[in-house]
Amino acid sequence: MTFLARWIGRPNWVHVALAVIAAGSTCVLLWASFPPNGMPEAAYVFLLPAAIWFYHKPSYRAVAAAFLLGGYLMHLAIFFWLRNVAAPALFLGVLLPAVYLLGWFLLARWTIPRALAGGGLGQRLAGIALLAVAWTAIEWLRCQFTLGFPWLPLSASQWQRPAILQVAPWTGAWGISFFLVFFNLSIGSYLHHLLVRRKGMQRGALFSLCPDLYVAFGLFVGFFSLFLWTRPEPTSYEPLLRVGLVQPYLKDKWAPGRAVEHRDTLQSLTQILRDPELVLWPEASPPRGMARDRSWIEPLSAELGRDFLIGVVTKRAGASYNSVCLVRHDEGLAPASYAKRVLVPFGEYVPTGFGWIPDLDKLVGPIGHFEAGDRPAVLPVRAGDRGLLAGPLICYEDIFPQLSRATVNAGADFLFVSTNNAWFGEEGCVEQHAAHSVLRAVELRRPVIRCGNHGWSGWIDEYGNVPHVPDELDPGRSRNPLPLHVFFKDTWDTTRDSTWADRQTFYARCGDWFVYLGLASMLPLLLLLRRKS
Repeated sequence: MTFLARWIGRPNWVHVALAVIAAGSTCVLLWASFPPNGMPEAAYVFLLPAAIWFYHKPSYRAVAAAFLLGGYLMHLAIFFWLRNVAAPALFLGVLLPAVYLLGWFLLARWTIPRALAGGGLGQRLAGIALLAVAWTAIEWLRCQFTLGFPWLPLSASQWQRPAILQVAPWTGAWGISFFLVFFNLSIGSYLHHLLVRRKGMQRGALFSLCPDLYVAFGLFVGFFSLFLWTRPEPTSYEPLLRVGLVQPYLKDKWAPGRAVEHRDTLQSLTQILRDPELVLWPEASPPRGMARDRSWIEPLSAELGRDFLIGVVTKRAGASYNSVCLVRHDEGLAPASYAKRVLVPFGEYVPTGFGWIPDLDKLVGPIGHFEAGDRPAVLPVRAGDRGLLAGPLICYEDIFPQLSRATVNAGADFLFVSTNNAWFGEEGCVEQHAAHSVLRAVELRRPVIRCGNHGWSGWIDEYGNVPHVPDELDPGRSRNPLPLHVFFKDTWDTTRDSTWADRQTFYARCGDWFVYLGLASMLPLLLLLRRKS
């Protein structure tokens, strides 16, 4: 504490209050924009308090202290559900995303005064573009290593606003994050125009014009135009698959003595499904793994005459894998399977360099010892007399866009997310997680079917919509898997847009070109701002 006090210096309480207001308001608005808080429009203005403060040139130390603390508290609120598994890991782990975000705010402190310091439109746009690119680049960098944990990019705030998502098939979700930051800062430039710049202008036709704002609204109009232009014709939809989703809400799955109870729960919920073409089980649902539970899974599939696509632990050559396997009712366990490629650090393995920590399992919860898969897989499933290729993803793999893209490039007709959110209680984790599946569906124009042990089970169409499904038991009602179902079991008729059945999006083909273009522009934009200032 003494070191921190010396580093910050003697506080000026007015400056402290301004820092708390600016950082606190920005972080609260950003938190409110994410699910399950239901205020996605806050993502359009969350940066205004910080931008106003940065214009007055606070010290970099004040910015670092304010946004490190604000970011830490914000991420503590976002990830508060993690306490249900490992409270110490929550309080330690949320420091990482706070540090990642702090880098952007320090760059914004340098950029905003220079972009607005008497320069013209080009200088202001350069500053706005630089900061929008930098935010996107930080999100992208977090996807490149496991401890980056790219949970809730800014684009995820718009998961229930399909009209703004339709640029993703070209730019990926990166384009949405870029736009939101650009829009925020353009609003800030407009406020600066109203309060500062036009005081030095002569009244006339251009007195109230702020081109920065019009560029931002032009982007907004372009996004909405894409939404109108890409809307599918009703006649283009065709049946995809009638899936039976089993959400057993198995608690304490690895506790001794629970295996029989969990087996019985899976069997009973599967048997009451209404005529599915394919039965889906969530991540690691058979209690003892495929090697030991195969003896009752295959007979259950044969008895019902239905194929199963299930999340299950498998073993090969002495190693354990978190897998998705296909069980055919007439052939038994299929030889092809999928092994999870990105394991949960401290949950499924101990990262290199951390093994020396004593009693690590007590700090972060139960640690598994799994091996990672090394490739995407597509599993052939049957829909009546048609064949389809399912693209499995396990647990939180849908937060990494490169994994979904590789799966679709391998030929997947739809993505199947097999997950287990029961670890985290009945809180915001499930909606936060589902938001990433919406982004992947739009980016790749592939339906996403999700089956969770608890939480959000259902399906998402290629345009990010969560379809309302008529209730066959009560025709006057309509079921929607939001809000979450704690105990969910049902059969769904899923559809797809036939125009995308054999096509790939530009993003699927070209990958993260939008980020690479932004990274290439950062140095020229920095040099331009430095020279102009």
